[in-house]
Amino acid sequence: MRLCRIFCAALTLLAAESAPAAPAEPSRRPNAAQLEAIRRWLCPHGGAPVRGVPGRCDRGLDRSPWDNGLPAPQREAMAACPAGTRPVLARGHRDIIRCLPD
Repeated sequence: MRLCRIFCAALTLLAAESAPAAPAEPSRRPNAAQLEAIRRWLCPHGGAPVRGVPGRCDRGLDRSPWDNGLPAPQREAMAACPAGTRPVLARGHRDIIRCLPD
């Protein structure tokens, strides 16, 4: 009886070794369309999820500098102040003029 159990165990091991390997599991990484659907579900009001901060979205903010598109500063050539304002020397400066309301 004991010999029968050993023989059965040996046959089981041989069968397991000769069985073909299971096929590799397909990739679980989402494709582009699935990623877009996930992003819309996580951030329904726009933007994208913030990495490392669960539940936060970056609100789709423009990351360009605040002065993007403004003309370069001109310290020497001061344009006239608009109507309703007057030129005033900036505090702590001798060469900067600000236009303050009248």
